[in-house]
Amino acid sequence: MSRPALIPHNLKARFHNKGCCIDVRNGHVHAIKANTNNRNWHNVVTKTKAAIAINKRTPRENALVFNAKKPFHLVSFGCGADTYYWGRYTFKKKKFYEGQQCFELEFVDTGYLHQCLPAGAVQTRSRLEERWMDAFHVSSTEHTYEPATLKLPTSELLPDKEYTPDVWLPKTSTFVEIKGPPPSDEELEKCRLTTSLGFKIQMFHGGPDGFDCYDWAEDGKRSKTHHASWYRYLHPGGSRKRRKIHNVA
Repeated sequence: MSRPALIPHNLKARFHNKGCCIDVRNGHVHAIKANTNNRNWHNVVTKTKAAIAINKRTPRENALVFNAKKPFHLVSFGCGADTYYWGRYTFKKKKFYEGQQCFELEFVDTGYLHQCLPAGAVQTRSRLEERWMDAFHVSSTEHTYEPATLKLPTSELLPDKEYTPDVWLPKTSTFVEIKGPPPSDEELEKCRLTTSLGFKIQMFHGGPDGFDCYDWAEDGKRSKTHHASWYRYLHPGGSRKRRKIHNVA
């Protein structure tokens, strides 16, 4: 398996489970989590080395990194929700990079790599999403799971928000958001703001065996339709003529 590898969502806590980027367990550094798309700190991770910005607000954790005798896990994330595993690294020295003081780390071994997903694997976040992926596959609907992360315009309801739609349907150039519980105002607002960026988006509330479809026009106006199934959505039948019954003497 190549590095970095996608960490399964249900196993993220095994790799890193702390608000601070430095995860300390039993008095030792367990892992460092690096944001490679941060506007303030410039973190760089490669297969052989890494430069991770030192946060002066975590002196205790920093000292444990400086004095670490054993290698620790290194994970990274960017704009989206996915987290990637690089293996185990060790601290080498302090280094100035892009005008900031960093931990310079060096690769040691692959660590937990065997617990990650193979390259190209698609991992859904719920049973409902998995059912929709199956429905797209059975109907030969070309689709891509979590294709991109969008920087949404600021609104009163959602100031400064990034958003990753669930699915992209290239044939119709449409994003699809999949929801089980009734969608909240914030979730509906994400879709409206996506429309304002010039993208087409729909929200499917429910499963492929019966769902409500929320749609947004270019002006942001929302509409809602119900569909008995994904098959009926793809193959809408015309209205059937009502038959008249006549009494025969």
